[in-house]
Order: sequence, then C-alpha cells, then structure tokens
Amino acid sequence: MTEKAPPAGWVVQIVIPAEAREWIGATLPDAPSLKYFNAAFVVARMAIEAARQLAAVGKGSVVRALSSAEIAALGLQPGDVKPA
Repeated sequence: MTEKAPPAGWVVQIVIPAEAREWIGATLPDAPSLKYFNAAFVVARMAIEAARQLAAVGKGSVVRALSSAEIAALGLQPGDVKPA
C-alpha cells in the first residue's frame, strides 16, 4: 500500500463579493469574482488566512492540496503566498 505524502501547501480560492466592486443597474449587483492563490502552508486554515490578507477582502476556501514538488516548481518558500 502506498502512502500519500501530506500536503506542502494549498491552492486557495477567495470569493470577492459583488458589493466590494461595481454595481450593474439600480438594484442588481454584479456576480462575485474569484481570485486564486498558491500558498505554502501545511495547515489549510493558515493558507486561507494568508490569502485573505493578500486579497484584502472576501471569504476563502481551499481548492486543492499542493505537493512539495509543486511548491518547489512554483518557487514558493514556506509561508509564501502568491497569486495563481
């Protein structure tokens, strides 16, 4: 049985609410937008918080785990967050 290595980081999705951007028409807001970040944090919660701080607005969730090889290929050091 093969053991899967623990994640070395996460792809984080931040949802930017429509009210943080421009409005269309008199009463209907535009759809929310999405921003993605690569975060080199082992703990998903910490990756989400770091991405939220970088985005400055919105709610976050993890989309998928990143392996240590992917973290290295992205040029991230532990604790780094970069837009995807």
